Amino acid sequence: MSAQSVIPSAAPRGLGGPSDTVQRADTLADLTRIFMPETQICIHSPPGCANLLGALARIHASGWSGLRAVVPRCADGVPDIDALPLPPAFAQPALRRELAFLLELYGDLLDCTAIGLRIERLERAMCPGWHVDRTGIRLLCTWCGPGTEWLDAPGIDPRGLPGSAAGAPASGQARPFDILLLKGSAWQGNAAGGAIHRSPQVDPGSGARILVALDALWD
Repeated sequence: MSAQSVIPSAAPRGLGGPSDTVQRADTLADLTRIFMPETQICIHSPPGCANLLGALARIHASGWSGLRAVVPRCADGVPDIDALPLPPAFAQPALRRELAFLLELYGDLLDCTAIGLRIERLERAMCPGWHVDRTGIRLLCTWCGPGTEWLDAPGIDPRGLPGSAAGAPASGQARPFDILLLKGSAWQGNAAGGAIHRSPQVDPGSGARILVALDALWD
């Protein structure tokens, strides 16, 4: 199924209330709830991806450090990932389809001309303190290891972070393969808002964390 076929042309109306900063997306189409002004976080939990575990284990064993690239969107919206310097583990069709699907879904959602792609292999927390990204809308998907944590606290002023949330426990945490959309302070009309989140701690000996991050780019 094409990602475009499950993303409607407009966000659904009548969902949530004025304090609903975190939205659960039961379907992929519900991810459009991220465009509601009060929504800062939207998360969709897809079915498990057990058929990817072998390929991800090979990425771990290879010591591959990750990838940063700009992926142009083709006229049909399908991303061209053949030119990316991916490790041999990505020769597995299921893993390539998973990456292509995330890129296509995100590109259809944001209607951008290109996508900034990061695949990180992390052995420690990259951003361990509560913070808000100065971005538009970012997609995060953890393939291995603990997922991104978020703080659902409408009373906290993001401009005072990290001090304004010092010691606050996480309100939620993404699971492997969850699709997590985080609205940043650079999104239009959101200068005083933004998803408060942090990187999880990676326990020693538990294996590296593999994270996919997507950011919309326009010409």
